[in-house]
Amino acid sequence: MTAFGSGECTSPNSIYRCEVRTLNSRFCDISIKMSRSLIAIEPKLMNRTKERILRGKVDIFLDILPADRSASLPKLNAAAVAHYLDLCRQLDAAAGQPLRTLAAAEMLRLEGVLENQYSASSEETVRLHEEGLLIALDKALDAVVKQRRSEGDALGGALAKLVEGMSEDRLAITAKREGIQKSLYETYRKRLDRLLQAIEETGQKVSSLLPEERLLSEITILTDRSDIEEELTRLAAHEQEFLKLLKGGEEVGRRMDFLCQEMHREVNTISNKLTQLDVAQHSMSLKQTVERLRQQVQNIE
Repeated sequence: MTAFGSGECTSPNSIYRCEVRTLNSRFCDISIKMSRSLIAIEPKLMNRTKERILRGKVDIFLDILPADRSASLPKLNAAAVAHYLDLCRQLDAAAGQPLRTLAAAEMLRLEGVLENQYSASSEETVRLHEEGLLIALDKALDAVVKQRRSEGDALGGALAKLVEGMSEDRLAITAKREGIQKSLYETYRKRLDRLLQAIEETGQKVSSLLPEERLLSEITILTDRSDIEEELTRLAAHEQEFLKLLKGGEEVGRRMDFLCQEMHREVNTISNKLTQLDVAQHSMSLKQTVERLRQQVQNIE
């Protein structure tokens, strides 16, 4: 489900901020954006998120700010300054004469002379910031889960109405099933009679080769192959199971996704077997409803 949450944690020296955004996805895909110096704690952040969010594309943004803004200003690295000054002395010796001394502004532009304590990569940095980042993440996840749960409650009602619409179309087809079977039987019988008559007009006697009982048996087999009773029964069972999942449970999204695939298969079979105009509108409506269910189920864990 789509949701957004933010969290913040403050320590004497730092402010930790986290933003979490989730989008629809069939799988759990987590992306964490933070300073590379803190990459060592990414597995903990990943596991903490997976405990709360089971499905969806999750983007996590983490920032660390100094409680004292002046603390974020670059600091002078005395060791680097001494290194460059020593290089200058070596250069003077190699040249055999004193060369122009570096100005302060030029020295500050040299690599490593200025450093930011928040960009340093070390175990100490991770140790200092891990707890604050985890607390900020938990607060952001709390907000996301609350928002997703609220959206899920509303979505559950919409899904129940879709299943109710499916049941109405299924029952409408069921009510016409017996009449459809009789109509199919008569249609096959008339087609066969016309075929036999056309053959006998050529002078061939079909009745002696194919007894009436055999012909009726073949017509019955053809009619049974077009029967949709089993498909309607399975579709009803899938609807009931779907409604049970809506009432609660853990990780129902994947199970609902599977049920939608099964319902899609049954509806397709019904549509292929029935070509009568009086049921075509119901089979088409079933197809559309199942497709809407499949799209909405992507939002559910």
